[in-house]
Amino acid sequence: MHRPLSLLAAACLLAACSQPEPGGKAAKSRLPAEPARSAKADRPADSEDTDASTRLTVYSGDYDALGQLTQPMPGMPGYALVERPLRYTLAAGSNAVTATNVSPAMDVEAALLQPRSPGVGVVAQRYIGALSGTQDVLARAIGMKIAVEHTSGGAKQTDSGTLLAANDGLSLALNDGRIKVIHDYDNFSIIDAGDALPREAALQWTVEAEKAGDAAFVLGYPMGGMAWRAEYLARITPGKGCQLALDGAAQVSNRSGVTFSNARLTLVAGEPRRSVTGGGARYREMAYADDYAAAAPAAAPPPPVERQSGEYHAYELPGTSRVSNGATERLPLFAARDSVACERVYLLDGGEPGWIPDRPQLAPRASGATGKRPVVASVVIQNTEDAGLGRALPAGRVRVFDGDDFLGESPLGHTANGEEIRLQVGTAFDLSAEREATAFSVDRSGRTITESFAIELRNAKQEAATVRVIEPLPRWRDWELVDSSVAADAKGAQKVEFLVPVPAEGTTTLTYTVRYRWPRELNP
Repeated sequence: MHRPLSLLAAACLLAACSQPEPGGKAAKSRLPAEPARSAKADRPADSEDTDASTRLTVYSGDYDALGQLTQPMPGMPGYALVERPLRYTLAAGSNAVTATNVSPAMDVEAALLQPRSPGVGVVAQRYIGALSGTQDVLARAIGMKIAVEHTSGGAKQTDSGTLLAANDGLSLALNDGRIKVIHDYDNFSIIDAGDALPREAALQWTVEAEKAGDAAFVLGYPMGGMAWRAEYLARITPGKGCQLALDGAAQVSNRSGVTFSNARLTLVAGEPRRSVTGGGARYREMAYADDYAAAAPAAAPPPPVERQSGEYHAYELPGTSRVSNGATERLPLFAARDSVACERVYLLDGGEPGWIPDRPQLAPRASGATGKRPVVASVVIQNTEDAGLGRALPAGRVRVFDGDDFLGESPLGHTANGEEIRLQVGTAFDLSAEREATAFSVDRSGRTITESFAIELRNAKQEAATVRVIEPLPRWRDWELVDSSVAADAKGAQKVEFLVPVPAEGTTTLTYTVRYRWPRELNP
């Protein structure tokens, strides 16, 4: 079938992906006119030599988005920095140097080859993209001999010639001097393609050396296609009170198109701001990902060393790790904490007001949600040494068990040492609530709004429970609680909190009245 190739796509591919000449010499249109000798690589980048291991720094963020993608390309979610050692045997003068096994998701403009040996300099660099599909192959095959198989008059026919264009059909210069345009074709093949079309992505350089010998380099580049998040397991000890064991691991997802077999891995809990250029637009393909299995490590390595990394936290894993393309690796994050103090909390949260109004809200409908409301079961942890924790916790997911019983899971944002952790694990089965607006009045002459509520809390458990009720106060920023059946605690500019005890197999009704006032100069 005819597959149209846009002129823009063809022009971009031809400009960005010019090929090396036979024998490994650099293309004269891009690199110096003097032929360059092909340098010999005497050791692969990810060998078992520790000095040759790649340094890989992976940043958090985009983990969930990355899991939905299958094809690596620039601008895709995730962010990692690669520092890969390379070593070549150079001749004196100009050399052509090539590195393969580079990620298609790399930021080509930021790639940099740095010599580590004296008397060596990098003159020019270019990127050869891997073939990405039929249109890509056609764009790169322009000017080459091809054979096109198509159907004409109900019969199969093959025409051979030089491909001139691949926009509206395939335009061929035939051997007899004619130019033929084939709009609908079944397939095509490139005659004597040899090494003219790349089998994989590669970076190429022209390197000048003062004398012959071995030379060391470091190739550095940022790329998408890799991300990580923390995965926590919290297991509450059965019995009275609340104590839990907390274990933390890192889930590293690699969709970059490259396997790092011997990498010194650093995980950074932070999301640096990145500038997106025209050539690196954010990757937006949403496809069904294959079912990838996590690679099981032979033995659990020791936890990483934590350090500051600018405004972020970094975790340097000891030794080297294998991060396979298409896999999600589970790696230890910190030593398990066996006894962390916690608190079981039942929460009825009326939600955030959403905004601070520029004038008092007089409409009765602004009273918030009424009717039956869910009571959420939560586990609260103080991230302090006194509570048995006291460490920075990277963002991720927490799965909570009560003994062997699964309670639920909760997202956790980046949490600094000393902050409170509140894990909402599910809706309490035996606790329920109903909220009702019982009174509302506006006194324009006195410039006040008075509003009353009743919240009935029911407990079907055989033991008493305390429900933390958080009520929004959305009408105006100047308010006072003029009456309440339970003592209140202000929580910010527009919220108030009540700790309401509810007896076993009983009911408690919380009532309160709030009064808003506005100044004389306002006219709501």
